[in-house]
Amino acid sequence: MPSLSNLQVIFLGIISTELMLFFVLDGADFGAGMATFFVGDDLSKRQQIMKVTGPVWGGNETWAVTAFAVMFAAYPGWYSALTSGYYPLIFLMLFFLIFRGVSFDYRNQWHSRHYNRFWDWALFIGSLMPPFLLGIIFSSTVSGVPIRNGFVYASMGDILAVLLSLNVGLNRVIKKVTEPVATSLTVALKRTTWILYPALVLFAILLPFNTQFFTNRPVIVTLLLILLVAFLGVETWAISQQRRRVAFWLSVGTMASFIYTIFLGVFPTLIVGRTAGTSITALTATSGPVSLLWTAWLFGFTIILMVGLQATAYHLINKYYHEPASPMI
Repeated sequence: MPSLSNLQVIFLGIISTELMLFFVLDGADFGAGMATFFVGDDLSKRQQIMKVTGPVWGGNETWAVTAFAVMFAAYPGWYSALTSGYYPLIFLMLFFLIFRGVSFDYRNQWHSRHYNRFWDWALFIGSLMPPFLLGIIFSSTVSGVPIRNGFVYASMGDILAVLLSLNVGLNRVIKKVTEPVATSLTVALKRTTWILYPALVLFAILLPFNTQFFTNRPVIVTLLLILLVAFLGVETWAISQQRRRVAFWLSVGTMASFIYTIFLGVFPTLIVGRTAGTSITALTATSGPVSLLWTAWLFGFTIILMVGLQATAYHLINKYYHEPASPMI
């Protein structure tokens, strides 16, 4: 049986890492959008939360764009099955992403309470639904889906993706806003972490019954699950001690552990079929060696630009973000 080349393995690592960065960075933006639900009608608190995510949300979404671009070039079979099989869910996800992006610009344009509340709800729903839909997509690809005529049926993982996004988003917002807002959001954060414990336990219990993770990669998956619970446990302690920066980075570790569990647990299978011979693997979905080489060169140039622009954006927001009089919104 032929084995994967070094470039094929590297590109799988690149795609999974870029999707992990998307879930961490844009997941924090999703969580910030959902956090507006916990401050009620207080406009000043909403403005503070918006200013945390406003300058960087667009750049954070490019990690998903580049992940799918690399998938298209390096693994066209994976890309075609994923985008065509999950077309309704992907279409809905793009709709809610656009809905969320528009809400940043349209809210507070008119002095109308009903108008502004509509776009506040647009921000909340547009932040809630993308991780919910992505959770369905990626969890079902590893639990086994029937692949017939390009249509794929999805199942679990949506709630956990939403909770982890809310967790990392609340942690990011809390370390940026004023103390009264941070105090009120900390209550929501504590509740989120406690809900995460039974959700992660249920996730771990269902894994051996719904996936082949413990058959394929028992050591790696076990270590990642231990890391996931450990990160969440220490994060809970950090929140209680008001170590907000530490709690944020621990929430990042929790999200990263979850995403890598999904991708490494199924490797080298990309989409698991429920019937024999229907699974899509790295070997059957890959491009030719010439295409992989060209993709490597192109990715090498673009990743430097992406990382530079992203680092500059976060440097500027960290340097100039001050409440209540921030020049950035």
